[in-house]
Amino acid sequence: MFRFKKFAVNDEGATMKVGTDAVLLAALADSDGSASILDIGSGCGVVALIMAQRNATAFIHAVEPDKSSALCALRNFEASPWHDRLTVFENTAQHIASTTRHTYDCIVSNPPYFCRSLKSPSERRNMARHSDSLPFDELAAAVEALLSPEGTFTAILPCPEADEFIATAKGQNLFCQKEILIFSKPQGKPLRKVFVLGRNATAMPAVSQLAIYDNNGQYSEQYRSLTADLYLWES
Repeated sequence: MFRFKKFAVNDEGATMKVGTDAVLLAALADSDGSASILDIGSGCGVVALIMAQRNATAFIHAVEPDKSSALCALRNFEASPWHDRLTVFENTAQHIASTTRHTYDCIVSNPPYFCRSLKSPSERRNMARHSDSLPFDELAAAVEALLSPEGTFTAILPCPEADEFIATAKGQNLFCQKEILIFSKPQGKPLRKVFVLGRNATAMPAVSQLAIYDNNGQYSEQYRSLTADLYLWES
């Protein structure tokens, strides 16, 4: 059981557990004013839960193709203070995009990205981690179909894969508006990129940086500030 300040997550049975990437994605997503939010590849539901906490009136739909993970998310949703605004669909983003006319003001995803690495013996683990089940071109097409005219799509990926996805998304007329480079420590190399896409092209996306730890190996003030409403930080 992972306890946040206002809710708890039991990730037993989910293919992907609670992790820093998910927290960063949900905390940094562009969602202000969103009435409807979609979480693609929800896993245990932690991203959707944080989005529900951040957006007091928004309705959040979570899409998760793995049955056990979807049930895990459902249990976490039902136990949360926002159970009446959270719904999980055991399905793929591709299927949802092809069968609904509903659009979302904000779409978020912590997508699978391993393309050429060795696979696990677990087929469920492979589906969650490897892009075979959700290739970048199919994810971009699903986002284009499901995104409202002024909506935004926020995702987190390692930097090379993020750049690959951003290039792929241009083919769907989705353009990068913001990039946040995630560092472990201030002097290191960026390990992840959180990026925001929308339908309006910009000459140059806004670029910022965030370090999770300071040079002493302690959580940085920047990260503590970002997650102050989520974690039970010791003063």
